[in-house]
Amino acid sequence: MTDVMDDEGNFEELYGAWEPKLYAAAMAENDRYFALLLGGTRWDDPYTIILTRDAVGQTFSRSDVRRELRDIRVLPSSDSNAYPSYVTISRSGDIYVVRPAGSEHFVIPRTQAESEDAPDIEFNSIFPVGDNWLVSGSDGVMKLGKSTTWEDVAPKLETKYPYSPPKWSILGANANGDISVIAVEMSNTRYFNLYPGHELYRDDMSEDEEDELQAKLYAEQKTYPMLTTLFTGRPGAWKRQELPQRIASSLPAYPYVSGQVSGKTGRDYIFGSDGLIMEAMPSVDFSEIGSLPDREKHYSSGAFWRGDLILVAGSELLRFDGHLTTPFSPKVRVKLGSPRVQPSAVFGRDEKLYVFDYGLRYFILDGNEWNQREIPTDLTERPFKGGGEK
Repeated sequence: MTDVMDDEGNFEELYGAWEPKLYAAAMAENDRYFALLLGGTRWDDPYTIILTRDAVGQTFSRSDVRRELRDIRVLPSSDSNAYPSYVTISRSGDIYVVRPAGSEHFVIPRTQAESEDAPDIEFNSIFPVGDNWLVSGSDGVMKLGKSTTWEDVAPKLETKYPYSPPKWSILGANANGDISVIAVEMSNTRYFNLYPGHELYRDDMSEDEEDELQAKLYAEQKTYPMLTTLFTGRPGAWKRQELPQRIASSLPAYPYVSGQVSGKTGRDYIFGSDGLIMEAMPSVDFSEIGSLPDREKHYSSGAFWRGDLILVAGSELLRFDGHLTTPFSPKVRVKLGSPRVQPSAVFGRDEKLYVFDYGLRYFILDGNEWNQREIPTDLTERPFKGGGEK
């Protein structure tokens, strides 16, 4: 499974060693199956390894792509005994469907994946909706479709001066199929760069005048906060939810909303930076339930396990009791490698808690004991090394 892109045999000599990280994971409801995305840490590492764990012998299958993948999800199936399939999206607009019998590659029309002359939209999320895919990214893009047929389905959100169109992201969905999406709006740098044609630019300006005016424009740009908006629902039927002010309009910090999980009691939770934890129930909108002492914590991933909400904040694993977070016990036990765990994802499945680590390993809490699993080194070698195909 590859794309067309010239490869240089001396890549490592020019740019340094390949240093992959386990930066994304997706897990089926059955705890025997999951998929991982492994990639380099630099902007010039546009390669990604997709690892899927198979049922037979708990082995891995590897696929390599010459793209920077951004998100991976489990495809729903009506057959509970079937092996799961996964869908992932690249920054440029490639879609890969990974199945036990093989993989397929699709391209979203009028994207960089199709042509370098297309608009430079930066995709970040994909989510299965029925037989279609919901995708999102920069420049106000949120589309629903498949193959060559796509439609714009972003919630209505007016972009006002001096902001750029929003960057949309898909958090997830609850048991009823209601999807949560986030819009982030930043001030448009174009309005604050002094150039010939700018409304404040004059041909007779001295260099000192230009420097002084440019400094004023930069200072003005810093007065516009970053705007974050949450919507829930489905394409064509979105509802705006109220976020706390410190998240919805922030200056100068950069808050974020990072994920959503659903509990078996019908409650849904959304979490993010600055101690953000919000709860919703059927027919009840989201409201904040996090505590003031937790405002310094920034949650990046979460899962339900044995009725508790488990959250990741930096290198910490935390348990939320409905009011406060406390360190999770038992603490993750490291047997090999770095003693510092840096979780990239956490899942609760069949009484087991899974913690996936950026350091190419994962941990399983089964009962009261942690077990460590390493990703085999032969499965993490740089893709297309020497110009060959894996």
